[in-house]
Amino acid sequence: MNRDGTLESPLRRDRLYEQVADRLQALILDESLLAGEQLPSERELADRMGVSRTVIREATRVLSVRGLVEVKAGSGTYVKELTSSVASSHIGMLLQARQAPERDFDDLARVRSALEVEIAALAAENAEAQDIAEMEAVIELMAGEIASTEEFVEYDVGFHTALVVATKNEVFALMLAPITDLLVELRRELYRYDSAASVHGALTHHRRILAAVKAGDADGARNAMRNHLDQAGNLEHARQIHAISETGE
Repeated sequence: MNRDGTLESPLRRDRLYEQVADRLQALILDESLLAGEQLPSERELADRMGVSRTVIREATRVLSVRGLVEVKAGSGTYVKELTSSVASSHIGMLLQARQAPERDFDDLARVRSALEVEIAALAAENAEAQDIAEMEAVIELMAGEIASTEEFVEYDVGFHTALVVATKNEVFALMLAPITDLLVELRRELYRYDSAASVHGALTHHRRILAAVKAGDADGARNAMRNHLDQAGNLEHARQIHAISETGE
């Protein structure tokens, strides 16, 4: 893309800063502006785009919020490297803003199930020796932290992360990470509600998932993951009913 022509094309006069931000974003996404590259100065951009320096300054703030640039005081504005974590964090913020507490688990669990059942199957098809070793190590850590909710949850998430890595598909990580982050606190509450059933059940299900992955059994991995998520869902619904009965609502 010709960066000069893109910058100097006429702009509508409404919400100029957003249009400027969108135009610069397009240059970043098609790699006309590369990671680490410094943007032209405010004065230069303002002259070339026919807008005020205030508009350029606001557009830069928008790009910074979007995670596309970094403003370094006294140095300038630089294009940031685009990573899955940048996109994932924005998805997470959107989910947090839109979610109603009473629907958190059901809505997120349905999306998680749709993703993780296939993640398990793809892990069974694509896992390499180091992926298997990582999952085995995490399960051993889980087994050693049955009495500690915080540590157990950390390793629980670690096992599912290792499964994602084993798929060899980075898009799954991008999509699943914000959902996993939002479910972590719900997972802690679940383990506190019924530690014996939830912790031992999770460990058993994770071992079954790993066994299917090691065997290269995609259907078996799908079924094992589906059973694991169903067990978690049943326990969460039981916890919700218990909480309602305790409060009398």
